[in-house]
Amino acid sequence: MRIFTLSLLSFLILISFGCMKNVDIEAEKAEILKILAADDQELLDGISKDDTLNVEFISIGEGDLNRLTGVQSHEGNRRLLENGKFVKIENLDGPVIHVSGDGTMAWVAVKTKFVIAYDSLGVEREWEGIEARLEVYEKKNNEWDAVAGAQTH
Repeated sequence: MRIFTLSLLSFLILISFGCMKNVDIEAEKAEILKILAADDQELLDGISKDDTLNVEFISIGEGDLNRLTGVQSHEGNRRLLENGKFVKIENLDGPVIHVSGDGTMAWVAVKTKFVIAYDSLGVEREWEGIEARLEVYEKKNNEWDAVAGAQTH
């Protein structure tokens, strides 16, 4: 009976390992790096993308927890870009990327310096800021979507 039980247990373990999804963690990290670079380039180009309108996003910052629809998030980005233009985005530390073993969740930590040009009474001025942020991504339908973020300025 003991041999049968051990054999059955071994068989079940082998089946469970056979059913596990083989994830290329480095390839997933590279995919997320491409998303981050594209997001930065869109900000520099003055574009507020609307491809996340159906995604709920949790934002944490300045002591607040906000639940935003994709439409609200897009509107905030659009207002920001109406009042200024990103002229420089530079990562000072990171990004540090962690992808879950099953390849369905990831987080990114990065410290970024940015410069925004804006018009103040006919005079062009620049504002420089530094933020550290943590973003959480979920993979749905084979694509990564940002679902939560926290930042400090």
